[in-house]
This record gives sequence, structure tokens and C-alpha cells, in this order.
Amino acid sequence: MTATSTAALPADFTTAKNPIRIGQIGLGGGIAGSHLNEMLANANFRVVAGCDPTLQDPRAKENAQRVTSLGGKIYATHKDLLGDLNVEAVVIAAPHVTHKAITLDAFAAGKHVLCEKPMATHTDDCRAMVEAQRATGLVGAVQMQHVGRSSMLNLRRRLQEGAIGRLREIFLSSLWWRENPYFERVGWAGKKMINQQWNLDGVMMNQGIHYINQMLIIAAPGNLPAVATARDIKCGLYRFHDTPALEMEDAAFITAALNTPDSPRVIALVTTCYRPERHAIEIIGEGGRALWNGTGYIFADGKPLEQFNDDNQEFDGSSRVFNSFAAAIRAGVAPMTAFDKIARTTEFVLGCYAAADWHISPAPWNQVGSLPDVLHRTMEGRCLPNELMPRPTWA
Repeated sequence: MTATSTAALPADFTTAKNPIRIGQIGLGGGIAGSHLNEMLANANFRVVAGCDPTLQDPRAKENAQRVTSLGGKIYATHKDLLGDLNVEAVVIAAPHVTHKAITLDAFAAGKHVLCEKPMATHTDDCRAMVEAQRATGLVGAVQMQHVGRSSMLNLRRRLQEGAIGRLREIFLSSLWWRENPYFERVGWAGKKMINQQWNLDGVMMNQGIHYINQMLIIAAPGNLPAVATARDIKCGLYRFHDTPALEMEDAAFITAALNTPDSPRVIALVTTCYRPERHAIEIIGEGGRALWNGTGYIFADGKPLEQFNDDNQEFDGSSRVFNSFAAAIRAGVAPMTAFDKIARTTEFVLGCYAAADWHISPAPWNQVGSLPDVLHRTMEGRCLPNELMPRPTWA
């Protein structure tokens, strides 16, 4: 990996004397409370508004009360909120399928946008969001909180400095556990399309996108924002859960090569069928290996272990991403999760779907116990399950 400098991290950026006047679109989802926690504790922001179409929902009602207790206003729709002249930026915590439309409305209303992951569910939507951001000159960023973790950023810096030489292989395992009620909790969960729009609520676009994005950023040369693209993608998609609420994949096996100077090979599994949950990105270089699993490690040949811990335990790096968004608005710097770069993560996921011809193979739920062995064998063989010998019965 060629050495280069890493952009200064806006961990201590402050605009407390002129905080970003922000409105939150979406108050009822699980992530809504986390975003409010961050902004209410962060002097760079003042929450002046919120909206949700289902304010009768207990969580939405509670979060609305938190906003109003500080003098903020509550609206029924995002368009009502966008008409508030006191709002200069919004954070979008609404379902995936709404991200594009809300973002375009926000830019049209002159508001900066920090959008919860995924940025959008189709490359065309991402392209429209980027074009609108560029046309207006406003800030567009994605709340990929793990990018803000100092453990990852310091590991990335050392890789760019050549700590383990050229990168040869990257092994990604993003292993989650979800049961059928998770996909049955709301109407959009697990669905391929909603109202004739791409929703794509499978494991790649929902849970696994955090670590897919992290992998593409760790390996990308240059200052942040930077996200690698990929080629030669092969993908096997499977569905083990037996609820009709899930229309998308709950296990995706991926191989690819990254379009970076080192061209490392990628072997990955992302799934919601694995216990215990764990997430790891292992990087093999010519002169050692590295690992990020919430802590960063460098195992350089013949040298002492290097370890990188987080300095910000508030929701896994969220503060640094929010502060980067504030710095982009007030100081004109590029946000560390800028729209035009994070769009490449959606492009990667869509590339995986295309490589699998959008075919999701049904697999029996009683076979999820075979996944640890299949994971080991695919990582060892650098292949997909249907290329193994002997081949799993469900592949």
C-alpha cells in the first residue's frame, strides 16, 4: 500500500459559539435515539426541530418530547420541517427507501444533509443525491459511525505508511444473529421493494454495510473521504430464515479484487444467521498482517505488536463523524463520509447482487449450524460455497 498522509481528524473541532441548527427527520426508529443522544451532548449542534409521521409511536413520542423540552419544534412531515427557516441542516433517520427523496427535498430547501446508512439502495439514487449536492453546494454526508473510530483510523494510517507492505488479501466476516420477529417488526423490514422503489433490506445493505464500507475505506489510498471500488466480483446469496417477511438475502459470500494500487483480493461473508456475533477485517500484507475487530492490530514481521484502541466510546465513533459534518458546514472541509465517496459502497453491494444475477437461493433454517464450517472452508479456499468440495447441501 503506497504511503500517503491521512487527513487531520476533526475529533476536537468546535463550533460551539455558532452550533449547527439541526432538525432530525425520523424519531421512532432504533437509531433515532442514538442520533439524538449524540447531538444533544455535542456542543457543535443545537437540535431545533424533529419530525415523524407516526408521533403516536412510544419511541417517537419520547424523542419528540426530548426535542421540545429544549425549545425545538415538532412537525408531522419532513416537508413541514424543511420549511422551518431556523433549520440549516438535517439528519435523516428514516427507512432506507426514503433516503433519496428526503435528501433531494432537503437540498432543494437549502439544508445540509447527514443521512443514516445506507446512503441509498440503488446507484441511480446515489447519483441523483450526489448531483443535487454538487448543484447546491451544500454538504452531504453519511452517518457511517465506525469510520470515526480512532482504532480504525490509526490502523489505516499505519497501513498507508507501509507497516505490513503491499496488501495482498482481505478477509471480512460480519456475523450477526437475527430471528424471524426482527423481520416481522415493521412493514419495510426484509423487503426487496416498497411502493415500486428499491428497498433491498438484506444483510448486505442493512447490517453488513457498516463493515463492507469499513473494508473499502481501510484499503483505499489517500486522505479521507476515500472508498475503494472493486472488480471481478463473485457472489452467492442465500436465505435461511423461514419467515415470508424476509424477501432478501440473510447470507452473502463474496470474492472480489479491489481497484487500488495493491489490488488485494477480498473474501467475505456477511450474515444474520451466526452466533455468537462478531466482526473482523483481517488484512494480509507482504510483510505481516493486520486486524480490525473494534480494536486495531498490526502484526508486522519481526516487529512488536502495535495496538490501536478507540478514544471515543460514544456510540463507536459517531462523534467524530458528526463533528466532521459540522466542520464541513462551518469550515468548508470535505466531510470524512462524503456522499460522492460513500456512494461507492452502495455500488459495491449492487455489484454483488448483479454478480449473483439477483438470485437468492433458499436454504433450510436447520442448516445454519453449518455456517461456521462453511465460513472456514470458503476463507481457506478463497471461494464461494458452491465451489467447495464437498459442496454444502444447501449451496
